[in-house]
Amino acid sequence: MNDRLEGLRASLEARGLACILVNKIENVRYLSGFSGSSAALVVTVDRAVLVTDGRYSEQAEREAPGWELQVHTGPLAAAAAGAVPGVACAFEVSCSYDFFRRLKEAAPDATFEPVEGMVEDLRVRKDAGEVGLIAASLECAAWAFSSTRDELAPGATERELAAVIDYRMMLAGADGPAFDTVVASGPNSSLPHSPLTDRALSDGDLVVIDFGALRSGYRSDSTRTMVVGEPGGREAGMYAAVRGALDAALEKLEPGVKASDVDAAARSHIERAGFGAQFTHSLGHGVGIETHERPTVSWVSTETVEPGMVFTVEPGIYVPGFGGVRIEEMVHMTETGPEVLSRGIPVADQ
Repeated sequence: MNDRLEGLRASLEARGLACILVNKIENVRYLSGFSGSSAALVVTVDRAVLVTDGRYSEQAEREAPGWELQVHTGPLAAAAAGAVPGVACAFEVSCSYDFFRRLKEAAPDATFEPVEGMVEDLRVRKDAGEVGLIAASLECAAWAFSSTRDELAPGATERELAAVIDYRMMLAGADGPAFDTVVASGPNSSLPHSPLTDRALSDGDLVVIDFGALRSGYRSDSTRTMVVGEPGGREAGMYAAVRGALDAALEKLEPGVKASDVDAAARSHIERAGFGAQFTHSLGHGVGIETHERPTVSWVSTETVEPGMVFTVEPGIYVPGFGGVRIEEMVHMTETGPEVLSRGIPVADQ
């Protein structure tokens, strides 16, 4: 945690700032280790203050040793303002308008400067410990999916299968699902983020399952597409196109490659297969403390893929009224090339 704090202080110095107030809860956890749901940090060159309320005082002492703890009884914003020194202080643009209003009311003479992405710039490259936590969350998800895939049979409902996957992820050690598990069958699978329904699976259905586990603050995110029974020619063609696009993207990956070029490699493959208009989303996104974080892997991304980044590669084809196919792998970029962290989760042809 000290390295992260010093990295933030170096960023402040580079911008000519003496203080930052952090209240995005994911950034609070990243910097301090505190996992409670209500807190703010005030960081200067020589102070690191954690502000929270009495519900979390003991937890904060355990999880954030070395931080100056201030326990408040009123509004969090007002208490955080009280810890701000009499200098210009940066604040995160992700804060709510109400939080900022209360902040200004509590410190009318202070100068607050909005900053975007200062902590996220540090978070984008994961250290070995973070990669290990992501891998542990993947192990929970992999066991849950592997032990459930044989239950994808006629009569099982989307809602039942999602509940079983969530339950088994927790049996495997997860703190919970990383996000709302998607089980989309038949025509519902043409919706990239289909809501759960009580639809029962039928023979020949494409079934898209998007799932992830939360463990020790870090998340996983994987998608597999299965077929109930034997696939028809149309289903097999869609699956082959998506699998080929995934392989093309993985082959393109190397340190320093433009994220947009990786997206283009997958997209070009799907276009050549005749499904270009049916690939409707970006190729991938970062995963860590949040399910969706930097980097963005899309046709409009301006980022390059650098060692330490963990992100998804998830090409898909979605045909309205018929069904969809998506395969999503999680990748850790190393100094020598991509490491696919989600290899332990079986795909349809394994």
